[in-house]
Amino acid sequence: MQRRVAFPAALAIAVSAAIVCAHAEPRAVVELFTSQGCSSCPPADRLLGELARDPAIVALSLPIDYWDYLGWKDTLANPDHTARQRGYARVRGDREVYTPQAVINGAVHVLGSDKAAIDAAILATQADSSTLSVPVKLAVSADRFDVTVAPGAVGGDPAYCQQRFRSYDPSSGTYMGYDGLRHSCP
Repeated sequence: MQRRVAFPAALAIAVSAAIVCAHAEPRAVVELFTSQGCSSCPPADRLLGELARDPAIVALSLPIDYWDYLGWKDTLANPDHTARQRGYARVRGDREVYTPQAVINGAVHVLGSDKAAIDAAILATQADSSTLSVPVKLAVSADRFDVTVAPGAVGGDPAYCQQRFRSYDPSSGTYMGYDGLRHSCP
């Protein structure tokens, strides 16, 4: 009986949070690459929880799997998260892949437990006109969420598309992203 009550209650809380987020002007996406086997990650995980309370921040926890070889298998890790983190490093042109790593607005990486660095990166990416900004619209109804993403302003630059995405599928005309998803490139 408790489980039947808990799920609708959790769903109602999630919908309420989504409605609050839908009305906030987003100012940052903070992606934290973390691992259960990382002794430095708990402070970053806590900080991400604090950032998630801000309706203007989209806070994502992305557990990686590259520390699994040490003997502790991260039960939350996803190889797609690891590929995403390595993809960011490839696009930035560096080899900076570590935990806890926070990637701010897909552009700047900082130590995930350093609030001052995260705040500074948010401000820096907002001020940088080269940081890709995509307007997102969220509509919530009684039984569904509708997310609409407007087309980017980048245009069909093939060099941009090849840098941002892992591979191209000519049969579908889509690019495979480092996040494991298919994307069209404007």
